[in-house]
Amino acid sequence: MTANPGLLTRVVAGFKKEVPANTIESIQKAGVAVYRALDEAEAVRRDLTARGIDPWDAPLAAAAQQLYAWNAYVLQTLGDKMIEADYRADTRTVGYLPRVTAEQVWAFFGQVEGWLSLSRQAAANPDYRPDPGMTLPADLPGWIEIEPCPAPHLQAMIAAGEAIREHTEVALGTFEVACTHDGHRAELARLRQIAAEASSAADYAAHVFEPGASQQLHEIIEQRLQHALGAYYHLGQLLAMPVLLTTYGRGVMGGGAVGDRLPPPGALGFDPWCLTDPGSLHRWTSDAQAIRSIDEMWRHDPDPAKTLRVQEQINAALYRGDIVRTGSMYYCSPWASIYRAARSVVIGTRVLQPGQDFTYEVSAEEILSGGRFVREIVSGPFQPASRIEYDDPGDRH
Repeated sequence: MTANPGLLTRVVAGFKKEVPANTIESIQKAGVAVYRALDEAEAVRRDLTARGIDPWDAPLAAAAQQLYAWNAYVLQTLGDKMIEADYRADTRTVGYLPRVTAEQVWAFFGQVEGWLSLSRQAAANPDYRPDPGMTLPADLPGWIEIEPCPAPHLQAMIAAGEAIREHTEVALGTFEVACTHDGHRAELARLRQIAAEASSAADYAAHVFEPGASQQLHEIIEQRLQHALGAYYHLGQLLAMPVLLTTYGRGVMGGGAVGDRLPPPGALGFDPWCLTDPGSLHRWTSDAQAIRSIDEMWRHDPDPAKTLRVQEQINAALYRGDIVRTGSMYYCSPWASIYRAARSVVIGTRVLQPGQDFTYEVSAEEILSGGRFVREIVSGPFQPASRIEYDDPGDRH
């Protein structure tokens, strides 16, 4: 962790509009346990191989331990490399991070503790079974969008990719030695293909990257790196639990899946009710005042894409099983669902712990009186509301 920032550091960070990283650094320090968990999981893998146990026949608890430890490791590595790259890029603001970097690191670190806990549970219980509602292999948290992508982000992704790739190649080599069933040749070839796809994208990005590259080139590099890291993340999980290959890549990505983008206002397919609790939708779509309220909210939203990105994160978390709907809705427009976190997850910049209730509040109520547009995650506990509120700034003035 960095020492208390001096006056010059605070001044420069303030000028650059960076945010303190002390809390993030504390969480980073706690993540040291992740690397120990990965070592223990890899020792289990080596032991199974030495005993001649085929990966498809490995005890489910041992497979789960490896999978969960891998996920925690990848997320911790991505967060670590983001912080390191930013501190190297400007030593004057060590202890502070650009807001977009802080948000991205929160997205990674916010899931680490949950995966680490599951890995320890699987290691402690030989009869452990993964939650049947869990979607595996899990996807990486959403990438925070910014144009152009800062060079330190790209450097961090390249560095993280190199470290993750090294562990993946070792795991794949061990897997190949342990894979004794001829009936799994097709699956083994598929794993090799995923590894080749990931390494090809990572190599391309690393070779193309150069300081001062154009925005267009930055976008190309960013896309390749995101693809490579996502593939490595999946590959590590598939090597731990190869039975997942039976359905991998064959599911229909919809209903809020990761990567399912919400069209913005004015675009084909835009749904003005996409923030509203589905269970109560019929009530509002037949209510003239509610329709006007929703229209006013979107009309006054200064950054609809940002609003939609948070909802996309919620949809993706629902799809993964990280959160569930409680069956209740928030009392004011746009009448969003109230959710409960099933495991540690980051939505927006909020870290939500298992069992915590939350909702997504979006409001233009204050904007015509000089106030701000509200776009935030609100956490519970929630109490029954005595009234329903409409968000219609036009009627207030």
